[in-house]
Amino acid sequence: MGNKISISFFVALSILAMLLSFAPFTPAVFLSFFLLLVAGIYGVNGYLKSAILLLLINTLAVIGSPAIDVANITSLILVILVFTLSFGCVIFGVNKSNEKYKKE
Repeated sequence: MGNKISISFFVALSILAMLLSFAPFTPAVFLSFFLLLVAGIYGVNGYLKSAILLLLINTLAVIGSPAIDVANITSLILVILVFTLSFGCVIFGVNKSNEKYKKE
């Protein structure tokens, strides 16, 4: 029950951050980066559908944000690092769940 509430809270927060990040509102983009990492944590723990939903919403928020300046090397490294980490954790969770079903 507690996981459903926290997942629902993070999905609602992601939707709010996505809507706010389409305007040049920089804190919403940083919230989206944090929620990408939360999606990675959920992916590693096996909540794959929720993690993929969070990845989709927050990826759209980061891509659609005018506050992200990829011409700046520091922000480009941050974007690459966060995306690699979050997508890698979800892929690791998918692999882990597939290995569990292969053993049975």
